[in-house]
Amino acid sequence: MEKTAANIEASMRAVSEHIAAELRAIDRDVFDFDKNPFSFLGKAARARFTLLAAAALGAGGPKAEKAAAAAELTHTASLLHDDCLDMARYRRGLPTLYDQIGINSAILVGDLLISMAFECAGRAAPDLPESLVQAVRRMTEGALIEENSKGKKISAAEAEKMVALKTGALFRWCALAACRLANRPELLPDCARLGEEAGSAFQIVDDVLDFEGDAEACGKETLKDVKEGKYTLPLILALNDPQAGPEADRLLAAIKTGPEADLAPALDLAELVRKGGFSGAARKIAAEKLKNLFPVIDKFPDPEGAAALKDFLLALGERRA
Repeated sequence: MEKTAANIEASMRAVSEHIAAELRAIDRDVFDFDKNPFSFLGKAARARFTLLAAAALGAGGPKAEKAAAAAELTHTASLLHDDCLDMARYRRGLPTLYDQIGINSAILVGDLLISMAFECAGRAAPDLPESLVQAVRRMTEGALIEENSKGKKISAAEAEKMVALKTGALFRWCALAACRLANRPELLPDCARLGEEAGSAFQIVDDVLDFEGDAEACGKETLKDVKEGKYTLPLILALNDPQAGPEADRLLAAIKTGPEADLAPALDLAELVRKGGFSGAARKIAAEKLKNLFPVIDKFPDPEGAAALKDFLLALGERRA
């Protein structure tokens, strides 16, 4: 797998350079990215997933790199909007654009990035922008469901639907884009499943990290979801437990009614979720989702690329930041 790994790293550098070139091309009277430092690539999970899926399917090169750049620009645009919704001040180890330039400009920069993403997708293949529009719609639907659900107890099934839209939709597009670039239409249904399930698992682990992650390592605030009234899978598992549920309910009420500066109930709830094994149980659900994708990946034509893709998925399930 050394050759595949080397090719992916070279392609990741090309993706980073492509995004940097896109940002530099923006008129400074519109927005000066140099004056407002922000990481526009982050961990690049979606770009890497796109490139690995393309390699496993027997595709790669500049077109796959452009699709990967489109995925990352789309994701970053959604983060800029999320930060405005959540009034977040810390993202990817830096102050958010919301914190630096205010809500109006941060929203508009997000809109600018999404338009750039559509252009990048079109340079990869003419039909990719339309499918990316559909993915963005699904992402927005998931975000709206999340916004409408704040402070409301939801079921594990409802949480699953939300993450499949909010996060799974873009991963799904990444896999489908790779499939189209590889000209393997017979594998489109498998790639749709691969992307959506991988994205859902990624989000579940992200939700776990809100309870057990370190803010510095994660590059963003932790315990933010629970303080905002978001019911994610680890919390839902705790609430559904006969022994832990009543205490979790009590702590949630204390978070809701207590002063914003009082972090004690949120910290106690995080400890309950961790020590009760609910964050671990959510991790197991994510890991099972990922391992269930291996038979799908075994259908892909490039064995070395398929093995590298499997390793990446395993790493997604085990990540601590």
